[in-house]
Amino acid sequence: MISASVTIQLYPAESKQWATVTVESADDPNLVLAEAVKALAAEIARIYLEGVSPGRPLALGNLETMSAPVGPQPSSVGDLLGLAGSLSPDLAAVQREAAGELPVEASPDVRRKQYEQVKTWRAKGAQESLRGFDLSGRDLSKLDLAGADLFGANLEGAKLIETNLAEANLSEATLSMAALAGASLKKANLARANLTEVDLSRVNLESADLAGANLTGATLNRANLKNAGLTRAILSQANLTRVNLSGAVLVEANLGEAILAEADLTQADLTNTFLYEAILHRANLSGANLEQANLSRADLTQADLSHANLAYADFSLADLTEVNLHHAALLDTDFEDAVMPAGGE
Repeated sequence: MISASVTIQLYPAESKQWATVTVESADDPNLVLAEAVKALAAEIARIYLEGVSPGRPLALGNLETMSAPVGPQPSSVGDLLGLAGSLSPDLAAVQREAAGELPVEASPDVRRKQYEQVKTWRAKGAQESLRGFDLSGRDLSKLDLAGADLFGANLEGAKLIETNLAEANLSEATLSMAALAGASLKKANLARANLTEVDLSRVNLESADLAGANLTGATLNRANLKNAGLTRAILSQANLTRVNLSGAVLVEANLGEAILAEADLTQADLTNTFLYEAILHRANLSGANLEQANLSRADLTQADLSHANLAYADFSLADLTEVNLHHAALLDTDFEDAVMPAGGE
């Protein structure tokens, strides 16, 4: 069995991702890296073949030994994983999506007709399907689209200022870079939607379904996400300052490096949630379920964790200065090298 530590540090710069790789092992570094790449590729393949959310931190499992190659032995990924001929025929589409390719735009004539159809949708009885419409860059401000079926629609860069999208079906829709100031998305279905870098400040998302949605780098300052469903949602590096997430379900969500300063997370379900290096300064987590959550290196200064379930949670290297842990459940909680509250409170 290989025993090794492989550290990868990423440095985003000028729209590119740079990385440094450090290997600490008594084994051959080339062998260690080969095993690490193999395990990582297997986990990525498992994610897409089994339908697991791609935004979750990857569990690499155990690295098994392999014979050291005599010389360079190039191999396809399929051969390396033993998956040749077993991949889904839809894998190419998944790979295109993973690569961040933009949705294919409709012809100008089709786009014009779809735009007119959306603008008259309410007046014509609000029964027509708007599924898959290409509305990228269109101005849909102040329209009443409550309950509209916009499944898979392309709304990238669209203006949705003060638009009523309550209870609308936006599952798998693309809303990246859209303007949503003052919009209502109460009880909307945004499952698996692309909301990267969207400004949702003060937007009403109460009881919305955002399961598996991608909100990487999104801004949700003071947004209302009370009782929202965010299971396996990706919110890494998102700004959620003073957001209302009371009663929300964030099971297995990725909130790595997210800003949750002064956020309301009372009674929220954060089971197995990834909050590595998240900023939770003065956040209210009273009564929240953080069982098996990863809060390593998180900033929880002055946070309220009273009556919270912290069983099996990881607070290693976290800052818990002035944190309220009154009546918190601490079964097998990891506080290794954490900055603890004075007096153990």
